[in-house]
Amino acid sequence: MSVRAVLFDLGHTLLHYPTQGYYPEFRLRRMREIYPLVCRVCDEPNLPVEEFAATVSDVLDGEKAHAIEANGRSWHFAERLSEGLAAAGLTCDEVGLKCLTEAFCEPIGSTTRPYPETAETLGNLRAAGLRLAIVSNTPWDVPGSFGRRDVERWDLDGFFEAMVFSGDVLWRKPNPDFMWAAARELDVEPETCLVVGDSLKADIAGARAAGMRCVWVNRDDLAGGDEADWVRPDLQSVMDVIRLG
Repeated sequence: MSVRAVLFDLGHTLLHYPTQGYYPEFRLRRMREIYPLVCRVCDEPNLPVEEFAATVSDVLDGEKAHAIEANGRSWHFAERLSEGLAAAGLTCDEVGLKCLTEAFCEPIGSTTRPYPETAETLGNLRAAGLRLAIVSNTPWDVPGSFGRRDVERWDLDGFFEAMVFSGDVLWRKPNPDFMWAAARELDVEPETCLVVGDSLKADIAGARAAGMRCVWVNRDDLAGGDEADWVRPDLQSVMDVIRLG
């Protein structure tokens, strides 16, 4: 296998997000917490805080969102939030939506951290002449600026020549257009790309659909993984995979 580029998922692959896996609880709690801000930038809701939080939260990750995501499409957070606020009887201008988005997302990145092997792995790959990109679905398709901020916080941004986030484009993994967008930015052919990620449904299925080889990073020792070309417990052996391939 002649690999020219490696496309990495972000959460649970390069960076650990404590909120990942607890997003339903986070979503509801965070809506309660930003209720006073909503009252300032929009208007005071007619709904009490608990009902308001449940109403908006259900829109952010409800049936419509699931249907859109199931078709490999993104539904950007500002649109989700605007529709959720409308369900609670509120409207909000673009400035207000940006303010609420910032407040809602702030705790997600503030507690993240890289895995011990992340920086060394990226450095080794770049030293070997490989081009690197991030291909990441953001929670509720929040703007990619939040993912970039998390990468920059740990001084990892210099390793990457491209970053594709679902909050910035029309697609979500496993839609192959997502992977192809990164390949185009790197100016490499899809068949020369290796995808590295933790999700069989998003990363591995997306790689397969795009005609790319893939490594499933199985940090939690889960069953399965036959769909992946390689299964590894962490990032340390990605360079070995490339050599063996």
